[in-house]
Amino acid sequence: MDSEGSILIVDDDPGVREALATALSTRYQVHTASTASAALDALTERAFDLILLDYRLPDLPGTSVLQAIKGFFSSIPVILMTGYGTEEIAVQALRGGARDYIRKPVNFQDLHSRVAALLSVRRIEQALPPPSQEDLTTPAAPWPLKEADLKQTEHGPAILRALLYMDENLNSRLRLADVARVAGMSKYHFCRCFRTCTGLYFREYVVRRRIAKAKELLSDTRRTVTDIFREVGFKDMTHFGRVFKKLEGKLPSEFRRPEGDRSRGRSSQRERKSSSD
Repeated sequence: MDSEGSILIVDDDPGVREALATALSTRYQVHTASTASAALDALTERAFDLILLDYRLPDLPGTSVLQAIKGFFSSIPVILMTGYGTEEIAVQALRGGARDYIRKPVNFQDLHSRVAALLSVRRIEQALPPPSQEDLTTPAAPWPLKEADLKQTEHGPAILRALLYMDENLNSRLRLADVARVAGMSKYHFCRCFRTCTGLYFREYVVRRRIAKAKELLSDTRRTVTDIFREVGFKDMTHFGRVFKKLEGKLPSEFRRPEGDRSRGRSSQRERKSSSD
């Protein structure tokens, strides 16, 4: 029987991998990976139509792997799996770019239905005209990343490891030497490969990624701007505000405030000025 698609299963539990592979192999080509690193290596070596991704992996959180997948392989639908079935995790997964969320132990009939539905949508999307360059820029990654460009370089997995390490350590000082070591390269070689894959210099990427993360955190009104600038690795509020305004055209406090509130604020200022006159 012809395969209806290619699926990558990423789970560190060998029993779960085997059970899922057995259930899905009747209709699909199935490949498995037990770690985030192995999954990223597999993604650079062959094309997949869908990914089943465990929430907890031994080397990296599943949400970090999800972010890398959506940055480099944005067209591949991802179903996040977890034994910790909380609403908060589900929301986090969907906001991170997962197309669906499923709890363990997996109901195989339900799994087949969800996989078939997502692959049907994927076939429709593949039949559409290719996206513009702007469409390839995802919220999680502040630069246009092309799947084809990544697959053409042997250093794609190393750069992915570096990006994930940087995301996990945004709130600390990111030294080029440390990140290059994670990628297994010299600093000079890493800088060349990094710019080839991302289109940005190392320091430029760090700043843009920190501001992108700050924008995500600013949507949570329970967090103060003071907490946020420290969480994304800036040392003082003045520098954070200056960089944020340079990239976004407004201060962090203005970015958080709805446009209507800003308009009312400007009107109130004009009214107070008129009264004083």
